[in-house]
Amino acid sequence: MRRRLYNGFSRRRGLSGGKVAFLTLLFWAVSGLIMITFLHGGPGHLIEAKGEDVAKMYIGNVFPTISRSSEARESIGGQSGIPGAYENGKLDNDKKGLLTAMVDSMFPAADVLNDDLAEEDHGTVLETDSDKTGESGITTPNKTPAVETQNQDSPEPAAADIDYTKPVVIIYHTHATESYQPVSDGNFHSLKEAGTVREVGDVLTAALEAKGIQVIHDKTIHDSPSYNESYTRSLETVQKLMAKYTSAKIIIDLHRDAASYSGNVGKTVAINKQTVAKYNLVVGSGNANVEALKVFANKVNNKAEALYPGFGGNIIEKQHRFNEYVSDYDLLLEIGNNQNTIDQAKLTGKYFADVLAAVIKDIE
Repeated sequence: MRRRLYNGFSRRRGLSGGKVAFLTLLFWAVSGLIMITFLHGGPGHLIEAKGEDVAKMYIGNVFPTISRSSEARESIGGQSGIPGAYENGKLDNDKKGLLTAMVDSMFPAADVLNDDLAEEDHGTVLETDSDKTGESGITTPNKTPAVETQNQDSPEPAAADIDYTKPVVIIYHTHATESYQPVSDGNFHSLKEAGTVREVGDVLTAALEAKGIQVIHDKTIHDSPSYNESYTRSLETVQKLMAKYTSAKIIIDLHRDAASYSGNVGKTVAINKQTVAKYNLVVGSGNANVEALKVFANKVNNKAEALYPGFGGNIIEKQHRFNEYVSDYDLLLEIGNNQNTIDQAKLTGKYFADVLAAVIKDIE
């Protein structure tokens, strides 16, 4: 009798699997909302937040702090804190800790050397352990910039067969949400265009077109909603653009750097009594055409120094590819960092157009 009553109760009052799943989902959704609320100032803050403000809160939790994921991982026992967790530069899921796993779900993996997970760690060397211990494969951050100074004896790039009657330059942004001061919301990432690298791209585009150089500026946001897949999506974009505009020879992926790798200050140079953000050029050594990429980067830097002494940037060689294999005239251009202002970065776009136009003239 007791069993029959229990079974009857279960049939009439019990919860189905679907209801349990729904209630579980509801519980975690409410719990997550409460957690975000208190992290951002308590319930009152959430009540006052509207549309865009709520979106900013989520952006701040999704994007890596100032685009740097490796620091977050290592600070909780990543590479150095979990013995045996890394093999051949990849994290062993069976050996990493729970907290590291949680961070991996939010931050792009810094140590997997492929374009899909290549985070924007452009400001430092990734030095292999084989350089120090003879063991290969594991990568560790080194705070010394991988700088290749301007080489006046560098060979000239091959002629590019420029046709000024058609598009010559393609500008796009793998990390289109990267922003400058004073737009600091969302860990210096903004879905709005104002104050971001997209606005700097507009200045560079306008300055080049004023010189008779046609430009295709694509503003597709590739780093939202998934930052990890930024390079996968941007590769699709640039390949489609190159297929459509076959005359375009110069390809620019325009980024900004992070100040944590520059002493937490914005780097500037004075040009014509104006304060201009410095730039860097990143070369992916994982590309088959790496030598051609370095030749072109040196050409750009030599021209920048010739036109505006002190303007030439660092050439930073990294183990990733960053999709630069699509063209021998590809530039991963970092303009300023998150401590530079948008006005300083826009001035860089203006003066960099002078440099690029002169380079194009030389290789036409």
